[in-house]
Amino acid sequence: QQQQQQRQRQPPTLPPQQRQSLHRRHDDVEHRQQHHPMPQHRQQRKQQKQQHLEELPHTTNPDVMAPPCAPADVPGRVWELSRDAKGCREVQLALEAARGEVRRALVLELRGHVWEALLCPYANFVLQKCVATLEPESLQFIIDEILQESVEKAATNKFGCRVFQRLVERCVDEQISPLVEAVLASFSMISRHPCGNYVVQHLLSHAAPEHRHRLSQLVECEVRGLATDCFGGAVVSGALSTAPMEVQVSIARALVREEVLDLIACTPHGHIAAIRTLQVLEGSEQEEARQILLAGESTLQASKWGSLVLRSL
Repeated sequence: QQQQQQRQRQPPTLPPQQRQSLHRRHDDVEHRQQHHPMPQHRQQRKQQKQQHLEELPHTTNPDVMAPPCAPADVPGRVWELSRDAKGCREVQLALEAARGEVRRALVLELRGHVWEALLCPYANFVLQKCVATLEPESLQFIIDEILQESVEKAATNKFGCRVFQRLVERCVDEQISPLVEAVLASFSMISRHPCGNYVVQHLLSHAAPEHRHRLSQLVECEVRGLATDCFGGAVVSGALSTAPMEVQVSIARALVREEVLDLIACTPHGHIAAIRTLQVLEGSEQEEARQILLAGESTLQASKWGSLVLRSL
């Protein structure tokens, strides 16, 4: 038993080939350090990182990194930091780390700057983080400032549309109702916009039932123009997937009635709508849709998207 314990205490011996390999690696490291020294800026960064780790009071693990900017350094500077690439990350980390009134105080520093932040390539991420981390009632000032400016511009801006979608996900129906009403009023333009169509699709799946129903009815009324539009086609496909079943059936019938089924079957978004139409309709209506698509079989066969529709027939 004593011999067994002594063997366990001894370090394991490596085979000769592995020992040679380790020696070679050690020599390679020494050679690189001697003949290819680390650039000065990287050495400084490494020293700063090591110094920062030594100053951390509650961890002995070098893999545990503190955020670039502690929450105590952010209050009073939220808007200033939010407008550049590094600063916006620091503010987001501070929002994640803060709790309760401290977090609310950080968010309220953006009051009066919401519209600028919404259009900023960096500050829009801070706004999204505010929406994701704060309770809905504390976000009302963001909605109010968007309503004071332009819901239409917010929904069609490449940064603003992201904030819009986060608000739809997090806020209660009564809060976002004015935003949705504004989208309904400009539905034709927003649903055909490269960014706005994502907002409409998001509303079709996340808005209140009443708003979803009204949006679906608008899709049905404008189905021909939307289906043949490169961005509107995505809205039609979304409606055929997320709208109430009776509305899906109405939209599918409208696609057949408007004689656009074969046209959209060869487009990136339209082919999804064509396949959904076949799935939604039944009996003689489904057969009519099949015959329309089969009449253009040669065209569908030559198309990447059309061939997918043919496989579903």
